[in-house]
Amino acid sequence: MEPKNEPASPDPPVIGPDGLNRALLDSALDCIITMDASGSVTEFNAAAQHVFGYSREEAVGQELASLIIPPAFRERHRQGLRHYLETGEGPVLGRRIEITGVRSDGSEILVELAITVLQVQGKPAFTAYLRDITDRKRGEEAIRRLAAIIESSDDAIISKDLSGIITSWNAAAERLFGYTPEEIIGQPLITLIPPERRDEEPRILERIQRGEPIEHYDTVRRRKDGSLLDISVTVSPVKDQNGQIIGASKIARDITERVRNERRRTAQYAVASLLAGSWSLAEAGPRIIESIAAIGDWVSGSIWLRDKAEESLSCAGTWHQDRPGLADFAETTHATLLTKGHGLPGRVLVSRKPAWIRDVSHDTNFPRTAAAAAANLKGAFAFPLSAEGDVNGVLELFSPEIVEPDNDLLSLVEALGSQIGLFIHRRQMDEELKRQKEAAESANAAKDRFLATLSHELRTPLTPILIWAGGMVNDPSLPPEIDEGLQMICRNVELEARLIDDLLDLTRIARGKLQLHLRKSDAHDLLGHAMEIVRDEISSRQLKLSMELNASNPIVLADESRLQQVFWNLLNNASKFTPGQGAVTVRTSNPQPHALWIEISDTGIGIEPQHLEKIFDAFEQSGTRREGLGLGLAISKAIVEMHRGSIRAFSDGPGKGTKFVIDLQTAA
Repeated sequence: MEPKNEPASPDPPVIGPDGLNRALLDSALDCIITMDASGSVTEFNAAAQHVFGYSREEAVGQELASLIIPPAFRERHRQGLRHYLETGEGPVLGRRIEITGVRSDGSEILVELAITVLQVQGKPAFTAYLRDITDRKRGEEAIRRLAAIIESSDDAIISKDLSGIITSWNAAAERLFGYTPEEIIGQPLITLIPPERRDEEPRILERIQRGEPIEHYDTVRRRKDGSLLDISVTVSPVKDQNGQIIGASKIARDITERVRNERRRTAQYAVASLLAGSWSLAEAGPRIIESIAAIGDWVSGSIWLRDKAEESLSCAGTWHQDRPGLADFAETTHATLLTKGHGLPGRVLVSRKPAWIRDVSHDTNFPRTAAAAAANLKGAFAFPLSAEGDVNGVLELFSPEIVEPDNDLLSLVEALGSQIGLFIHRRQMDEELKRQKEAAESANAAKDRFLATLSHELRTPLTPILIWAGGMVNDPSLPPEIDEGLQMICRNVELEARLIDDLLDLTRIARGKLQLHLRKSDAHDLLGHAMEIVRDEISSRQLKLSMELNASNPIVLADESRLQQVFWNLLNNASKFTPGQGAVTVRTSNPQPHALWIEISDTGIGIEPQHLEKIFDAFEQSGTRREGLGLGLAISKAIVEMHRGSIRAFSDGPGKGTKFVIDLQTAA
């Protein structure tokens, strides 16, 4: 078998010297442009074509200055070329410089330039190596600007790697936390985190490694001096040029003032709500203390009430966190009685102003020093609970830290102290009113029992007198003077009985035991019966009685005897308090379909306007003429109101008569 002829491998193309030079020029990443001594372009590689937008054919033979150099710099370029040709010196030769170039479309770019010169056949030939650095410079400028922004920012901007090690630290971070960059860069971020919050950092790193940004969470951090501050934090992943997460950037803003204001607003709202919804300080006290303690780092507190008689202070309520020793300190506080000037509350009672104790362990006027030391309490603050210019109590707070005066807190507690002080004052007044009400109710009950007993005891001996005297009146065998005397006795006994009945009625009304027996009744008939009773009195005083019964519907649902009692009382008053030759008028009307008005007026002594409301009070009488006990109108008002009606009095003043108007609902 003859061997097969394998096809020969193609030989690489043979490139001559000129082709090799051309290939090298066009494969270069930088722009390569050559220029002869006249300033004309002799070579323009592919990179130059891409950057400047001219083809090689368009560029070769053109003056370099007018091709890629901005108009403002062309003459300087030409002068530099002439200077070199005359002296052999070129300040830019062999150096890297940054200049502005112009593209075919007129846009300008920034290029990095290096120029070399060779002698070719006794003449200089210039080669320019150019690199477009526009994007790089923009990036560098952006980085510089970003760095300037970061450094001038009011917010702390901190970077860390994925191990939690701090890698950058701006000026605001130094101001906020107190560490210089030299002290903190390279240290773990947990240096800034209080021990009770260090579990936050692992969770944040886990989320950052997953590429999750963490926006605006509030937390607490520790300064170099150990003090705590409230901050708002935003965390974002930091990536390398390949998109890999290599760390995190944190922006921290001090929100201590905002948190303090929010806590104070919350405390004010909470205290106002507690005071509005509570009936006693014992009920609201502990929660009030807790709400005010939340403003700062207070862990315990108490409210002291002033005993004005003894000028002393006793604890009315405490609150404390669940920390060792605080419960024992609260017990000691409850068992302590303070006098004026004694202890922190006693000092506030005397000065009527808030007071601070920086460290109670070094205060000579703090009687609970041992208990406070056992509870690890140091700083203390107290303010007065005042109302109407008087201190009703004191609220005190305690901290495990040494405390300094806080002007903002002082302005806040002034308002809170007034709120709580007014609450205490109102509750004390309520208690006093309650005691007075109970005493008044007890006195009224005793009065009612007395009146009931007195009425019964007085009426019992009158009955036989009235029976005997009434049976003897008009006996023809008696002398006239004896008969007149018996008539006088009967009238006075009947008056006495009427007064006793009034006392009994008042007692029944006060106890709510006056019963009505209602039925449909004609008010005109009841008025007629009442007028018959007082007719003799009206005649004897020579009064003119007018009847204008104009109501077309006088039917009411009434207890006849009680409503007649009202009419008789008003007619009797009219006849008693109207001088001789005067007039008494009775009118009725239906001003509305279901209303009945009854007016009883006279031309008598009248009533002063300021007494019009008082005349319906029990035992009240107006004017100079006083008869009876002043119960008739009070009983009449109660009876009318039990009939779901009203009674009013009108008078233009002394000597101008009086009018009473009774308003009742009709029954049909």
